[in-house]
Amino acid sequence: MKITHEVQISSDKDAFTNSREALATLLKQEMISVINLKSDLELINYQNLKNFPDYVLSLSHTKGAGAAVLAKKSDYKSLGIDIEWSDRNLKDEASRFYRHPDDSPFYQNKLELWTMKEAAFKALSPRGFSGVLVLSKIVIKDGEFFTHEQPSIRGRVETYLKKVDNKNLWVAIAYTT
Repeated sequence: MKITHEVQISSDKDAFTNSREALATLLKQEMISVINLKSDLELINYQNLKNFPDYVLSLSHTKGAGAAVLAKKSDYKSLGIDIEWSDRNLKDEASRFYRHPDDSPFYQNKLELWTMKEAAFKALSPRGFSGVLVLSKIVIKDGEFFTHEQPSIRGRVETYLKKVDNKNLWVAIAYTT
């Protein structure tokens, strides 16, 4: 199984429902039926499903949208996803919390880099990272992410803009194998 992801857009639903409906859609593609979003999709340590232990996942949400990414544990060790509306105002001074001096200069869009860092953080967190993991310790370079503290743990991250009506949504997906 490859990595699959789904974005659920609904301003009428809360973040929990949007992200869990996205996850239920992915599981349906795997021929797994979800009856109750809360009990059927109970999470363990943010990346594991109690009822479906063969899968690894990540969830994200923002106002009016939720997203999920799913893969088999036999293929991927960890996953991360993040979504943000492109019109979100990220102040320049906030960059000290997420930018690393070794980040590729290619990523000039602050929000794109932010979503990549958030997705990479989610993918790194369950890998037994020693010490405190913060976004500014994560290096994003040429589609790869890592930290200088544990350079052997590396993964890939990619982003794209999803058009929704007259708005754009940044979607970032990270994974380790």
